[in-house]
Amino acid sequence: MRSKLLTLAALVMLGASAVHAQDLQNEARRFTLAYLTYFPGSTVSVTVDSNGVSMAGPYQVLTAVRSRPDNTNPAQPLKDQLSLLADPMTRTFVAGVVFPLDNKGTPVTPDTLPRFVEDALPGVLQQLFSNKTKVAWPGTPTRLTAVIPLTAEVASGYGWMKIPVAVTADGKYIAVGGSWPVDRDPRAVRRERLADAPIEWDPGHENAPLKLVEFSDYECPACKRGWSEVKPVLAAMGDKVRHGMVNFPLVMSHPWAFRAAVAGYCVYKLWPGKAIDLKEDFYRLQDSLSVGTLDDAVFGFLKQQDLDANAFRGCYLNKDYLADKPLDAVLAQLAAGYGLGVFATPTYFVNGEAISFSDKKVAEARMNAIAAAGGVPENAPAN
Repeated sequence: MRSKLLTLAALVMLGASAVHAQDLQNEARRFTLAYLTYFPGSTVSVTVDSNGVSMAGPYQVLTAVRSRPDNTNPAQPLKDQLSLLADPMTRTFVAGVVFPLDNKGTPVTPDTLPRFVEDALPGVLQQLFSNKTKVAWPGTPTRLTAVIPLTAEVASGYGWMKIPVAVTADGKYIAVGGSWPVDRDPRAVRRERLADAPIEWDPGHENAPLKLVEFSDYECPACKRGWSEVKPVLAAMGDKVRHGMVNFPLVMSHPWAFRAAVAGYCVYKLWPGKAIDLKEDFYRLQDSLSVGTLDDAVFGFLKQQDLDANAFRGCYLNKDYLADKPLDAVLAQLAAGYGLGVFATPTYFVNGEAISFSDKKVAEARMNAIAAAGGVPENAPAN
């Protein structure tokens, strides 16, 4: 009898999934345009890769492809892809990367799901991140849902990075990315999350209508190039924009990036007006720096700027310095980035909207449009 009831429940859920399918595809198009980096003239197509049915409800795996004009080759548009794991009952998207799990033929049930999460997922994620990973079941949810948000902890060498992930209740899919409400614009959600993020704001322009938040890595060549593109726009926009940085060291590929981020954080805490100078010094020396030479470069910068090396030394890599602790502060910056959908550097948000500065005229025009819309990008014309 129990088997028949479960089969009937699955059929009902499958019908519900079909009803919601077209609705979710339309929502996914809207979501993707607002979630990805702004480019004028973009269009989005969405395909359904899988219609899943778990005992907790239906879910869908979607692939959204955004096409945007390529000025160098108009006949061949550029394409960006976003994977979405959709839960139609809770009305949420998990945005990022979605891939199937190999359960070796053993069905995952609500009873076995917690152990599956803690025993099987760390190995899968460790292969992805190339670092030791752990995932803990958060306790029994008040209501088991088809897509279950989780937090993976990945070793950075300086502590554990917290990265949002999700798993389907049948154990067939895992997603690496944060959860977003379907019924809200992701730019509005980002503004709320950025309001609580540990941002290193440049001094001045506190009342600017535009808040440009940069997620970057001192060892990243694209960040160095990006900063040269951002600076002229900041100068042109003047007091319309306030700029802040969030450290996002890519520890899996950049060996000295985390240590540099801690140094940058300490300089910001002690001498906020010198943080950009240190950033530009890191970029100037980027090709010659290593883990072994980083400290010499930092203390050389302090001497050149006539800054107190002993005060800096008390902060740098000191787990007990300051209320927010330097190592923990950089780990918190990483967590904030992952929660906002940051996986690469540089990433820029203006009032919650992702923006590229590769074309400075387009970036400046878009920022002026957002300012004219009262600082709300979703109210600014798209083109």
